[in-house]
Amino acid sequence: MAKIQPIKKALRVGMVSLGCPKTLVDSEILLGKIPGGQFSIAQSIEESDVVLLNTCSFIEAAQKESMDYIRSLLKMKKARKIKSVVVLGCMVQKFPKELQEEFKDVDAFVGTGEYDKLATILQSVSDGEKTFTMSEPGYLATSGEHRIALTPMHFRYLKISEGCDHICSFCTIPSFRGKHRSRTIQDVVAEATRLVSEGAKEIILTGQDTSFFGRDLSGKFQLADLLQELDQVKNLEWLRLLYVYPSCVDRQLIEAMQKTKKLCHYLDMPLQHASDNMLTAMRRGITKRRTRDLIKQFRETVDNLVIRTTFIVGFPGETERDFEELLEFMSESSFERVGIFKYSNEASSHSATLPNHVSEKIKEDRFHRAMELQQGISLVNQEKWIGKKLCVLIESVEGAKNLYRGRSYMDAPEVDGSVIVKSAKKLTVGDFCDAIVTSAEPYDLHAQA
Repeated sequence: MAKIQPIKKALRVGMVSLGCPKTLVDSEILLGKIPGGQFSIAQSIEESDVVLLNTCSFIEAAQKESMDYIRSLLKMKKARKIKSVVVLGCMVQKFPKELQEEFKDVDAFVGTGEYDKLATILQSVSDGEKTFTMSEPGYLATSGEHRIALTPMHFRYLKISEGCDHICSFCTIPSFRGKHRSRTIQDVVAEATRLVSEGAKEIILTGQDTSFFGRDLSGKFQLADLLQELDQVKNLEWLRLLYVYPSCVDRQLIEAMQKTKKLCHYLDMPLQHASDNMLTAMRRGITKRRTRDLIKQFRETVDNLVIRTTFIVGFPGETERDFEELLEFMSESSFERVGIFKYSNEASSHSATLPNHVSEKIKEDRFHRAMELQQGISLVNQEKWIGKKLCVLIESVEGAKNLYRGRSYMDAPEVDGSVIVKSAKKLTVGDFCDAIVTSAEPYDLHAQA
């Protein structure tokens, strides 16, 4: 009589995704590549046999977070709470030798261009084999690939391109994400249509530089054309645009923001500085005057536009005068949303070779001065909405009775504030409601529905 073989229990695979929305999209694609049968997707790390860690390597703080997570997961492995650790993404692509030398108990290292090999890698790991795989950086997905949502279903990120062709002196992203590669308009629209059919009411376009979209394929910027095509996607409510590079903005894009009905009048455009000395040192390809003119064009063309930007303080050679010029620019421009970053010295960047590095003490001082200024500017901008009606996308039910947290067109997930809505009627997460703003804080609004 033949011996009955025991049925092997499927190995549970969990995911930790660090860093930006671009990495989050990669993580969703990776989860979609996990083969069924021998493997299943775990709902938490604690329930996992194999943990995938998709790392971030943008700045020193992100690298430290990634390293700390690796150590934490290896402790869990040593304690036999999990069986295997697979480290993927930007840190692997940027520091392949260093990671292998320091973390010998990691079961597999996977670069940013090797995501389509995940099924084979998981099989090798389950067989007890150590794996390292890395090739050209940056995996460009298509609409045909399955994604497992790591966000609520009512909003989804959609990556329209991979890599970057710019040479910003502080940035090393092209080294581990590669040159800019755009998807086709048709492919992006196909994926947006599918995400909406799965329940997405808001699609958030992302890429290292969304404004460069199409240039590599057609020789011209095609973001405006893409926005107009996406505006036709049935049942899509909101379309949001992230990471517009200022030197690549053309008139067509500005006009498209006004003409398209579904695109939120929200512009995420990292400027990094306002002093021409710093813009030149940063290799941003734009001047203060051109930046000022660009903002003026956007403000004059797009109704009720909200601009989110970021600035770096303490860049090598930044004088007190350069910094004061930045503060003056922030005051005159009255940006609705601003993120301030202290310069992070990346060893392989051009800026690391520049003279006159700024002390950590001065960086810290300038960071707090810029943040304090922006809080005041933000509060003034927020108070203008008191008494006005906003459409709010409900994100969660708060602890208090009849209290909900949501976002308006002015707020991207994770990085911006919220609208706290009080309502006597029951509101549903993922639905829109109209609410009258009753009070304002620097980052959040309070409203009555």
